[in-house]
Amino acid sequence: MKTATLILTGVLTFSGLSAQAQPNQVMATDTTSLKMVGVLAASYLYQSYLNIGYLADLNAVKAYKYQELNDNLNTVIQIIGGVRDQLKLYSLVLPVKSDSQYVSILVQTSDLLLQEAAALRKYIQTESEQDAAVYLHLNQQARSILGRLLGLQED
Repeated sequence: MKTATLILTGVLTFSGLSAQAQPNQVMATDTTSLKMVGVLAASYLYQSYLNIGYLADLNAVKAYKYQELNDNLNTVIQIIGGVRDQLKLYSLVLPVKSDSQYVSILVQTSDLLLQEAAALRKYIQTESEQDAAVYLHLNQQARSILGRLLGLQED
């Protein structure tokens, strides 16, 4: 867990957004940097979506015990939450409304992935069909949104 926090803090500090940064300390005016943040964030969210799915698959084949799944899910949740919090901070300093709106969509997508992860956890605990349906619905929503954000083809 400490490793994930250190990596996340290092990446965000390198990008100019320290965990303690105040909105007026960061000026996001460089369009290249802005595009880079957007692409990296959207790509990371897609990877998080895949990680949640991999954990669901591992549960389906009983490859991990509950505690191992839960620990991995906690790591995914913690990192998504950290990225979401930094995106919220970043959106406060964007001078162009459309850029801020895009970052807001990334924040909302992060929230959706957190809901998906929570639904997976609940399903793993209960193994009920109703909880499986909730997880699968959130999974489909996340896939659709991320596909549009990244310009991926829908099958």
